Formats: sequence, structure tokens, C-alpha cells
Amino acid sequence: MSKPHWTARSVLLAGTFLCGCTVVGIDYHRPDFAVPVSYYQSRSYATAKGASESWWQGLNDPALNRLVAAGLQQNLGLKAAKERLIAAEALRRGSGRPQQASGDLDASSIFSRRESQDASTSTDTAAVGATYVFDLFGEFQRRSERAVADRDAQFYQLATTRLAVIDAITRTYIQARFFQRGAAVTRKTIQLRQQILQTVEELKEARAVLALDLERTKLQVASAKADLPAFVASYESSVFALATLLDRDASEVFAMMQGSYGQPSPATQPDLGVPATLLRNRPDVLLAEAQLRGATANIGVTEAELYPSLEITGSVQAVRGADDLYSIGPALNLPLFNRPVLRAFHQSAVAEAKAAEYDYRAAVRAAVDEVQSQQSSLRAARERTEAQARAVNLGSKVADLARETFKANEITLFDLLNTEEALRDNELSLIIARRDLALAWASLQISLGKGWAPHQDPGSAVVLVKKSD
Repeated sequence: MSKPHWTARSVLLAGTFLCGCTVVGIDYHRPDFAVPVSYYQSRSYATAKGASESWWQGLNDPALNRLVAAGLQQNLGLKAAKERLIAAEALRRGSGRPQQASGDLDASSIFSRRESQDASTSTDTAAVGATYVFDLFGEFQRRSERAVADRDAQFYQLATTRLAVIDAITRTYIQARFFQRGAAVTRKTIQLRQQILQTVEELKEARAVLALDLERTKLQVASAKADLPAFVASYESSVFALATLLDRDASEVFAMMQGSYGQPSPATQPDLGVPATLLRNRPDVLLAEAQLRGATANIGVTEAELYPSLEITGSVQAVRGADDLYSIGPALNLPLFNRPVLRAFHQSAVAEAKAAEYDYRAAVRAAVDEVQSQQSSLRAARERTEAQARAVNLGSKVADLARETFKANEITLFDLLNTEEALRDNELSLIIARRDLALAWASLQISLGKGWAPHQDPGSAVVLVKKSD
């Protein structure tokens, strides 16, 4: 056996052996850091249901449930996120081992003729070639890991978008019902003040009140009427925002809002679980971790590019009228003059992975702090709503007594108007408190990472997305 043949085969055998032995880079492990055992001023140690919980149904509002269901089907941002997930899955399937092999088939038929000659020639050629790159240092394995992490990141981005859509629909709906209820309270106030105005006009005819009292009562009626258009316009603006979220005509959403006029009210206290559950419940935290996994895999990709690569290439060429040509042989590539560039890429990958780790830690910390903050806001909103409800009940009783005593001429018109104004202020404060309570309750559910992906993982989600399309 000649020396060149022996050298080539030795290189090939050595490459085949190294292919299954060396994977450079860092294997991913979730960073080890402490999270609080429980939330501040919370005794709950139960495990929260998390991603599979349809928490918005706890507001006991069928219209809201229909809007959320429609939004999850029609929202344009959600559709775009689904397509990005499909694209990332396609890239995952083409990464890793499929990148090791390449080849093509070429065929040509060339007709030639010289002007000085009567003869012409025709050359028909067909060639097939293939190249296989050995994964000596695990570059393609790390590419596959990076592609999986990128696919998972798109899945959790989809989940984050889904949660944002649910949050936006719920908050906009709560605001819409607030404005609708505010308009109803204002109409009631106008009606009551018009009744008082009628009584004052009768007393004026009997010269029992001054002209100043009559004008003051008219002012109260006009002031209430001036407040009404703002509530109506704000309600319509909220419905238009819902139509945008649902990608539907506003007329359809106005029809969906019919039949229910009460403000959404949470009946239960959210199950907080423990802070550790956020690591698997919050899609933004899982997104940050997937990005960290991808950055970690990229370290191995850039490190493997610093080392030699071995490939084997073979081809067969057939020419009509000539013998077939066969060729096969290995090729060893050693980065040399571009090594400083490759080393810079590797150093950049290491720094990016470290930055991704800090981002992940920050996401976990921010998630815990957000839950604790929203928990405090919910507690304060609940206490305020209860206190304001008591104030409205007392104010209604005082207003009823004031109207009776005014008819009996035992108090002045000024006292009656002040009492009515206080009642209206308390009623408006109550609907504001109820709105803030519902918003705080919904915000706490969002901060706990509930409702974004019922019983799904990144792999099965792609299949479900394709079926839904």
C-alpha cells in the first residue's frame, strides 16, 4: 500500500474515532440560586395550578369569557407568534445532524459547433456528489441544542403573547364596564337632581325658597349632565380597543357586550403557591431560561469552530462516450488566518451567555417582587372596596332622610344638595374601587403566570398550532 493512501486512511480512521468522543462547550444546568420559601405576609405553601388555570372565569362574567375565547382565536399578534413558532421548529429540524451531510446532482447537455467546420459536437454530462462532515468536537450537537432552545424560546414567547392578550382583553373589559357603570350612576344622579329641581321650582312658586336656591339646583343638574358624555365616550373607546384585540368589527363587539352591565367582581382569593413555582409557571421566566440555554449551546458551537474539521467527499461523473469518473477522499481543514476572528466570536458567545444568565436571574427576582407587589395591591383594593360599600350604604340612608326633612322644611336646600353630592361622590368612588379590585385581582393572576398554555410543551404545541391553522 502506498504512503499517500495510508496517510489518508489514517486521518479518516482517526476522525471517525474522535467523532464520538469529544464535545466541547458547556452542558446546560439551571443556575442554582435561592428564592424565598414563601411570599411576604403569605402562609400559603400549596402548589399553584399555574399555566393550565383559566383564571378569568373567576370573575363570573360570561361576556368576558366569550371575549377572551374569541381573542385567543383571532388576535393578530397571537397568530404572528404562532407562525414564528412554526418557523423555529422548521429550523430545529434542519439543525444538527442534517447539516453534516450535503450533496447535489448536476446534469448538463452542451451543443457546440465551429463556423469553419461542418461538424458539431454534443456533450452530455451527469454528476452526483456528496460531502459528510464529521462532528469531531460536537459542533453539530451544540447547533442542535441551540436550535431546540430557540424553538422553546419562541414557544414561551407565544405563551407570553397569549398571556398579554388575555390580560389586555380582561383589563379593557373591566374598564369598559366601569365607564358603563359610571354612566348609569350619572344618569341616576341627573334623574334625582331633576326631581329636586322640580320640587324647588314648586317651592319657588310658593315663594318658599330664594331665586339663588333655584339657580344653584339648576347648576347641579347641568353639572351632572356635563359628566355623562365623558363616560359614554370612554366606554365606546374601550369597546373599540376590544375590537382591535379581537380583530373584529366594532359592531360585533358592541353586540357581544349586550346583556351584561355589572362590573366584574372576583369571588375568590388567588392561590399563590410558593415562589419556586414561578420557575415553571411564568412564561417570561421560562423564555429567559430558554435564551440562556441557547446562549450556552452557542459557546460550544463557537469553540468547536476553533478546532480542525474533517470531512469526506465523494462524487461520480458520467460523460456520454467516455469512462465514468469516481472520486472519494477525506479533507482536513484547520482554521489558521481567521483564527483571531473565530476566537473573538467565542469570547462574545461566552459574554452573551453570562449576560443571559444575569437576565434570567433578574427575571426570576422581578417575578417574585411583582407577585408580592400585586398581592399588597389586591389586599388594599379589597379593603377599600369594602369600606366604600359601607360608605355608600350610609350615604343612601342619609340622602333619603335629607329628602324627607327637606320636604318638611326642616333643612335648607344647601344641606340637601350637599348630601346628594356626597352620595354621588361615594357611588362613583365605589365603582372606581370595584374596578381597581378587579384589575388588581387580574394583575396578580398574570404575575403568577396563570392561563397561558393548558397542558402543552414546546414540542406538542407546534403540532396543535398547525392543526388549528
